[in-house]
Parts: sequence; C-alpha cells; structure tokens
Amino acid sequence: MSNTRKHCPYWYLIGILIGIVACAVFMVTQIHAPGEASAHPVDSYGPACGAATVDGIIDQQEWAAAAQRTFLMAAPNIGEPFTATMYVMNSRYYLYLGVTINDDDLSSYGEYLPQGDETFFTFDNDHSGTLFSVNDDGLSVYAGPPNFGDRFVLGNPEQPRYSPLDSEYGSPSNGLGYPSRVDGLNHFELRHPLCSGDKRDFCLHAGDTVGFQLEYLDANADHSFGGTQFYPTNGDTAMADIVIGTCSAVDLFTYLPLLRK
Repeated sequence: MSNTRKHCPYWYLIGILIGIVACAVFMVTQIHAPGEASAHPVDSYGPACGAATVDGIIDQQEWAAAAQRTFLMAAPNIGEPFTATMYVMNSRYYLYLGVTINDDDLSSYGEYLPQGDETFFTFDNDHSGTLFSVNDDGLSVYAGPPNFGDRFVLGNPEQPRYSPLDSEYGSPSNGLGYPSRVDGLNHFELRHPLCSGDKRDFCLHAGDTVGFQLEYLDANADHSFGGTQFYPTNGDTAMADIVIGTCSAVDLFTYLPLLRK
C-alpha cells in the first residue's frame, strides 16, 4: 500500500504532461491564420516569371522560363485520355497560360461546341478549396472565333463553362487567347490580367496561390462531340495550384489601372 501511494503522484503528473502535449499538437495542426487556405495536394506551378506573344503558337524559347508539366487528362467514360503539356508564368501584370494537347485535329465547330475545340480554365478566386462558386473566374480559348472568352460563375450552373461572359453583364473582356495546330498538336495560349480591377475577375498579387481546373472539350473532324477531359480530374474540389511570382518585367501592353480589390 505504501508503494502505491509513493508512485501514484508520478503517474498522475506523467498523464497530465501527455495530455498537454497532445492538445498542443492538435491545436498546431488544426488552427490556421484567418483567411488562410491549405495548398491543393495535386500539382503546383510556379512561381515563374516571363511573358509570351499570344499568337496561339507555344514557342519553346518564349516559354522557356515557365513552370511546365506533362500529364494525362482525366477522361471519364470516353476512352483513352489525351496527353497534355501545360505552361504557366506571369509578368508583373499578367498571367500567361499555355497548353498543348495531342488531339487528332483542331476543329472550329462541333455539336454542342459552336466554337469547336475548347480549353476552359476555372479558378478558385478566393482559394477556398471549392470551384464554381459565385464570381469565380472562367477563361476559354476556342478553336473558332471569337477565340477567347472571359467568363464568371453567376450561380452554380450544372455546366460551369456555360457561365455568362463578363461582357454580357457590363464588364470588359479582359485578356486574349488564340489556338493553332503545330506538328500534330493543338496549341492554346492566353493571357489575363493578374488584377484588372473588374469585380468579375480574380485579383492576384505576388506570393498569392490560386487553384484552377482545366477542362478540354473535343469537337471531332466530322463535327460530332468527342467528349470532355479534365485536369487534374473532374469535380468541384479537383484542382491544381498556381503560385504568382514576384516579377519585375513590365509588358508593353500593360493594362491600367491595376487596382487592388
């Protein structure tokens, strides 16, 4: 009995110490600074500084400074996926995105796709971890005219790519995009202001991280619909990240004013 009384306080103190350590570990792993969101675990691009001439041709010298990655698209229920290479970089004022895809043709018209083959980027503007929220930015590059579309999520549409154009709601179309067919690959290039001042666009600054999802809509040579493929995969939480670099280069076509929202 005397031994039990002698050692009991030590076991009691050890138990308290273990509880304090466990609580501290839990708090460190669970608590984030206000407004902070965790990075998405799939792929991260950048920071990478550079600028390109947006003419639809991904010239390796122009895009040499870009963060790039080659991957298989996710092709749910439509067979073999395309292989794509994506390029990401930013200048002081613009985000540049480039994609090459081993589609078998560049079609300017297809069933359900009046502008033909299309790359569609959706962005998680507030880095909340969920896409297709109201006012999330959407950017399209089409094989056919008008070649570029600046969109935003008005509600929570079943097909986010059908979200309205900014211009349909009184905002300018900010950016530029062109496609081409080069050496058996479809090329898509675009640029978009990092912070246009338009409430329907994202506003990104050096050091910011923004999630995105790429959707490719295929129009076949016979104008039939060839299906939809995704990167990294489909779903409103499936996205990769872009990290904006601190870049000193100023574009000759600088968009003004550059406003902080």
